Amino acid sequence: MELTIKMKKPVKKHSLFNPDEIVTTISRKLDLDLRRHTHEYMVDSNSKYFVDRQSKEFLKKYVFQASNQEELEKLTFQKFLDVNDHMAEFKEIITPDPSTRIQPGTSYRDKILLRARAIMHFVLGELDYDEWFQHCKHSAGSSIGVPYSNTSLERKCTFPLSVTERVKPLFDRYLAYDFRLRESMLKLNMEKYPVTGMYQIVEGSRASTVEKTDSIRRMICVEPTGNMFLQQGLMLLFYQRMEKVGLDVESLPETHKKIAARSSLTQEYATIDWSSASDCVSIGLLRWLLPPKWFDAVELIRSPITSLGGTTVELNMFSTMGNAVTFPLETLVFWTFAHATLLSSKRGLSLYPEWDSLKECSVFGDDCIVPTGIASQFIENLESVGFIINKEKSFYGNEKFRESCGGDYLAGRDVRPYNVRAPEGLRMSNMEPWLYVVLNRLLSKYILYFGNLTYLYDKATLRYIFDLFQKHKLEVKLVPEDFPDDAGLKMSHDIERLVRSYRISLSPIYSNRHGTLQFRYCNFQYRERQKKDPELRAWDWLKAAAKRNAPLPDVSQRVEQYAKRKPFYLTISSQEPSKTYSVRRKGGYVESVGHTCHWHVPGITAPGLLNRG
Repeated sequence: MELTIKMKKPVKKHSLFNPDEIVTTISRKLDLDLRRHTHEYMVDSNSKYFVDRQSKEFLKKYVFQASNQEELEKLTFQKFLDVNDHMAEFKEIITPDPSTRIQPGTSYRDKILLRARAIMHFVLGELDYDEWFQHCKHSAGSSIGVPYSNTSLERKCTFPLSVTERVKPLFDRYLAYDFRLRESMLKLNMEKYPVTGMYQIVEGSRASTVEKTDSIRRMICVEPTGNMFLQQGLMLLFYQRMEKVGLDVESLPETHKKIAARSSLTQEYATIDWSSASDCVSIGLLRWLLPPKWFDAVELIRSPITSLGGTTVELNMFSTMGNAVTFPLETLVFWTFAHATLLSSKRGLSLYPEWDSLKECSVFGDDCIVPTGIASQFIENLESVGFIINKEKSFYGNEKFRESCGGDYLAGRDVRPYNVRAPEGLRMSNMEPWLYVVLNRLLSKYILYFGNLTYLYDKATLRYIFDLFQKHKLEVKLVPEDFPDDAGLKMSHDIERLVRSYRISLSPIYSNRHGTLQFRYCNFQYRERQKKDPELRAWDWLKAAAKRNAPLPDVSQRVEQYAKRKPFYLTISSQEPSKTYSVRRKGGYVESVGHTCHWHVPGITAPGLLNRG
């Protein structure tokens, strides 16, 4: 008898790189560039501010490999517990009789509460469950029982579905309303059901953390699947109501940046920021502010507790980051208090502001913009109901600085620094796209600081990064400006000067007689794919189509929409994305090929220039 021994295949070892060493060198070169050229290109006194801040904060959000992530997570959890203890004092708040009218003798606090409540009721109106159910959908994020590696529609509909005890009857009610989803789910789970049961009853959410800065992580709570499904619908309904009073969540960030830039010159508006704002929305405050049906709905689908580090914590705040309704709720609370404060600063007994005055205050999450004259009172009013001001990021004095929604402005000039982040992994294949991110974002800051004329010349940082490409025999991939930052270098508008200034080997770009360009770019792909369920996908498409079934815009709106559409890029892939979905488990960067006729590259007719080594 012969004994056969099956040998294990050798594990393929992947080449690794050291991002800590690279980013430390880049930081040193960046500081050299900024300090060396300050006296040459200093336009005004604000330049020194930018230099100092960029040098100081370049590594602020970079997490080194040697950092103690467990310790950072403990600090994050402790901060959350401290805020939760703080909110215990505000679970119930003293409120006036809601039927009370504002009279000359009404206290200032009662005026604020009555007006905030009246404005909130005006914005939200009545809650209709059919309208709510029309918007319900699964999110793209993870939930309890659904790992980040697979958050597909199929996985979200696989039994058992995690729900809190109170949400189970409501989810059953939804399935009775949406028979197509019910039948699709039952068919998908035919082999397991009813052996496993349809539901997994959980007490609440599960606390987790993600990277934020080098000194602390960001706290999030993973919600039950059924709860999140209903939260998503209510979130979209909130956004719908908010848009009618000018709070369009898609356009607000850019609007806030423009106001902040202008106010850094005029000091007309204050920019206010809050600490742990999503965790400081009081249960008692929402019970007062929201119409009864709305409060009952958001209270029903919230998680009353969270599991944190193996212990169960009762939540004294209304909801956490992770609950889909948290963002619109905090936005509306800040916005109603802002207008209540503004209205109370004027003489009059009205509960409601004038329609035109609704543009005088704007809020996006915890980024608040109010007239400078009422900023101090606005802060006091919100602190009285549990919110904690972030003094370092709030500007409401005569200083020529304003900050909102990722825009930092000093006397009208953009002075926000670039904060580098660690790459997704240490494989050599991750280095190239990571360097593209660093290059693209640093170049945008160099243009702001040095100006369009000189930002490219004699920069130690650029020389070092391009030398890394040469060292590892990597061709620099040039991509259109609207591609992701990790796809390639977005410098086609100035590529001729760039190749004359540094040692660069460009990946070739081919042009045919029709003017179509062919180029290569970095594309992150997951190797594992699974088949989509056709019935579930049909349900998803039909529900989305039903929500899109709105009156067609007039001709002028159609022209505007056409003008804003993105150029079309054809990319080559071996997969059929219409029939499969990615599982986010094993993946990496690959080289992909794109085709476009909407991209102009100077020198494309001179291959010798584009491929200069």
